[in-house]
Amino acid sequence: MSWKRRNFLIFASLGTTAGIFASTSSCSNQSSAINQEVEDSSSNFASPVEETNSLTGKPSSDEWQDIRNDFNLDPNYIHLAGLLLTSHPAPVHQAIEEYQRELNSNPAFYVQDNNYQLQAQVRQAAANYLKTQPNEIALTDSTTMGTALIINGIKIRQDQEMLTSEFDYYSTHQSLRYKAERSGASYREISSYQNIQTVSEEEIVNTLIKSVRPETRLVTATWVHSSTGLKVPIRLIADQLEEINANRDQSDRILFLVDGVHGLGVEDASMADLNCDFFTAGTHKWLFAPRGTGIIWGNPRSLSEVSPTIPTFTQDGGWGGQMTPGGFKPFEHLWAMTEAFNFHQQIGKSRITERIHSLSQHLKEELAQMSHVTLYTPISDNLSAGIVCFDLDGFSPRQVVQQLRKNNIVASTTPYNPSHARLTPGIYNTHSEVETTLKIIHELA
Repeated sequence: MSWKRRNFLIFASLGTTAGIFASTSSCSNQSSAINQEVEDSSSNFASPVEETNSLTGKPSSDEWQDIRNDFNLDPNYIHLAGLLLTSHPAPVHQAIEEYQRELNSNPAFYVQDNNYQLQAQVRQAAANYLKTQPNEIALTDSTTMGTALIINGIKIRQDQEMLTSEFDYYSTHQSLRYKAERSGASYREISSYQNIQTVSEEEIVNTLIKSVRPETRLVTATWVHSSTGLKVPIRLIADQLEEINANRDQSDRILFLVDGVHGLGVEDASMADLNCDFFTAGTHKWLFAPRGTGIIWGNPRSLSEVSPTIPTFTQDGGWGGQMTPGGFKPFEHLWAMTEAFNFHQQIGKSRITERIHSLSQHLKEELAQMSHVTLYTPISDNLSAGIVCFDLDGFSPRQVVQQLRKNNIVASTTPYNPSHARLTPGIYNTHSEVETTLKIIHELA
């Protein structure tokens, strides 16, 4: 059965009433047709429910297995390292192939006729997903690029400082160091909690807010730590910073930058829900967008505080367009980002959140009961997302991963000191796979 027809069944069983994705065969149409298809795709197709009824009269018996089938993952393995890099789901893979055919057929004309419109289409899809506006979205190739562009572009004086956590990612720390060297501003790291086993939202928020000084201009935070799986209460921090900013001049306002890569595609949250100033994320992990893609979002209240670093080739698009780096790139990957956002929307953001949390909760609760396992990821959904980190008595993290690999289970280690073993279930995983993994870990006692 073709992807399009089979996925009518999948999305009907998930309860969605939206129209199916814009067909990738429209790649060769004129830009006006492309834009019209995005704006009114539901008018071109029968509803998923109607298609399901006409084919079988009932929904799919296993909706998540059907979604798994859209990923060309080796079925001989249990894939629990998806946080690193995505396997492209069918609609994304097919869109890339269509764009490649068009580019190989006539690269100059196709880019000239379609590039601006297709990039605008991506920004619109991202804005729909994040419940914001397309002119607030810039397109990048990774979290690292997005974070560096924001930090490098921030207006900061020599008498001001940048504040971060020692648990933030290497790329954030390095970008802050580079900015400090160039600007003369200072850079400070704090420990946002004392013990991962007893950490609380209140401790994280209070520790950070108490560390803010009159000269603090930038605060950075990682939404979900890849080192432990800890999820930071971004909105609570943002609200506290907003109160501090109420008594500050515009040039002294604290800007709040969030590395959101391991929350995007997992948590059912909009940008308004987070209330930060800038948000960066690679989209080639949990969101399943083409490899080598990412986004920046800027809050309208703070756009004037960041200037572009790399010249753009985007003709319009407001601040987001100006912040999108120019240059020639793998356009087929950039343009196919639209299908990834639509893929998530069709399944349903809240359903994806429930699924990933259910799988990770299954892992955490069982690991916590094993006497030879030290679990580092908090059990609470308020303090965790899809990443589960642990140690196994008698084994180094690398040895844990090797033992799991011998049993056809793909895991990873955290690239930090100390390092831990890490499992990251996604929507293509099952509770049966989680049980199999837990059985192997139990047998390693």
